[in-house]
Amino acid sequence: MLPNFMVVGAPKAGTTSLCHYLSGHRQVFMSDPKEVNFFSKEEIEDQGLYYKDFQVKNLAEYEDLFAGVADEKAIGEGSVSYLFYPKTPQKIKDVLPNVKIIILLRDPVSRGFSHYLMDYRLGLVNLPYEEIVYQKSNHENKFLYYQQHVKLGLYYKQVKRYLDCFDRKQVKILLQEDLRQDIRGVIGDLCDFLEIDRSFLPDVEKHHNVFSMPKNRLTHRLYSLPLVRSTISKLFSDTTKEIIRNTFFERTKKPKLEQELKNHLEDFYKNDIQQLEHLIGRDLSSWYKRDTHV
Repeated sequence: MLPNFMVVGAPKAGTTSLCHYLSGHRQVFMSDPKEVNFFSKEEIEDQGLYYKDFQVKNLAEYEDLFAGVADEKAIGEGSVSYLFYPKTPQKIKDVLPNVKIIILLRDPVSRGFSHYLMDYRLGLVNLPYEEIVYQKSNHENKFLYYQQHVKLGLYYKQVKRYLDCFDRKQVKILLQEDLRQDIRGVIGDLCDFLEIDRSFLPDVEKHHNVFSMPKNRLTHRLYSLPLVRSTISKLFSDTTKEIIRNTFFERTKKPKLEQELKNHLEDFYKNDIQQLEHLIGRDLSSWYKRDTHV
């Protein structure tokens, strides 16, 4: 058994919440773990990307993730690494030509900063954000940091590759704002897209992947170790991992992005956002209009 839909990104745009909502539908089967990175594993390995997340090594292992499918009609996974790497759309199409693609996007400035904060709290990066954005650091991972926290927000070419590779009827593009403003409407629309019962009402009271920080230095230090993260990723289900996060991390007030740096990033992304507007037919001007509030 193989999936017939997948959520391909972007990171920190609400994909975790979306997958949780969909997994509550009786006609939906989601892989556990959510992110399996099967179609991007070569690029991740070649880059030496520092997350050490769960990865499926071959097609047989990939199929095993969906062995529990009973009578569900929509079978999916959600690997946010699939959006960025150029060869991934064609790899997916070669194996799953009729798969449906869901792309979830977020204002690239807030997305990048949120991604940085996540990596910082996990001990994956300890550089100031401005050093990453302005590329001032000599850290061995400086190019990967810049990729993850800045370049991933250049959506135009990433989205265009999927629209060029798949029939447009197979691709659904959403904004994080859509989830915030009308989650039930979005889920109903996705049910139609996935051809499942749209009367399903998700439990939207629980928020997933919310901002938190380690409760102490020991937790921060432990989570900075690749062996610890990879062991947790490989051995525990998403549900158990959430329990671990709730036990060792605490919700706290999210830091604000310094205004000068925010202005710089808005200018950096503006042209790409305007190209994206024309590509997907959505008004995205709120992403690049000057806002004095951080």
